[in-house]
Amino acid sequence: MKKFITAALFLFFASVSFAGGYKRVISLAPSVTESLYEIGMDEEVIAITVYCPKGKTKKEIIGTLLEPDFEKIIFLKPDLIISTKEGNSKAAVEKLARLGLNVYVMETSMSFEEICRNYLELAKKVGKGNEAAKIVDEAKESVRAVYGAITQNGTQSVFWEVGAKPLYTAGGQSFVNDYNFYTKTENIYKNLNARYIQIDVEDVITKNPDIIILANMGDIAPSEIDFWKKYKTLKAAANGKIFMIDAAVFFTPTPKTFADGAQFLAETIYADR
Repeated sequence: MKKFITAALFLFFASVSFAGGYKRVISLAPSVTESLYEIGMDEEVIAITVYCPKGKTKKEIIGTLLEPDFEKIIFLKPDLIISTKEGNSKAAVEKLARLGLNVYVMETSMSFEEICRNYLELAKKVGKGNEAAKIVDEAKESVRAVYGAITQNGTQSVFWEVGAKPLYTAGGQSFVNDYNFYTKTENIYKNLNARYIQIDVEDVITKNPDIIILANMGDIAPSEIDFWKKYKTLKAAANGKIFMIDAAVFFTPTPKTFADGAQFLAETIYADR
């Protein structure tokens, strides 16, 4: 009888826990935070990094992606911590796990399909699979509409600048290549077998892209537009196609932000049409 009661109580509390899901979640990356907000977990997210979107309810700040505040995290008593394989320090994540904390690590996304898949996996982890599935379906429909709406002759080449000093760009393993796919353009560094890589100005000039896209993060300021404009032989400069984009949208990958980014990029590149 005692064993039966113990088992019944265990099943009861397990079902309550599952039904209620996680109530005290800490996010260690902006893309994770944005994903949780989108699937309706703003109130459950109790703490974020300094780089994360703030949300509608008050959040504690627990440091940066690479240097989380361990003491504060322990004090907050989270029932789930979510990190990313690429963005967070592996040593820090392993330390959190050794401290007995429940840590979930999101995989790196190198394409729109992987963004959607990893998003769905995260949502299932927190009991929001249905909400996420609807968002993914809408995002896929949106990017297909963007692609279908573009009619053009030839393919315009694009240089992505993601760092200024030193100069960094996105290579063939970055999901930005899917922005190019859906806007019918081509990344001039798509053949580099890397996500992000350091290059030099002279090489960009040699490749002479039709379009230059500057992500407003880190050391990339609006003055960077003037820097590229001074190279008169660049097609992007001559045609007035040097654009500054919002890194918070383009480089905080969720299915929704990717779809929004593709829509914005298409409207920007083909504004004259």
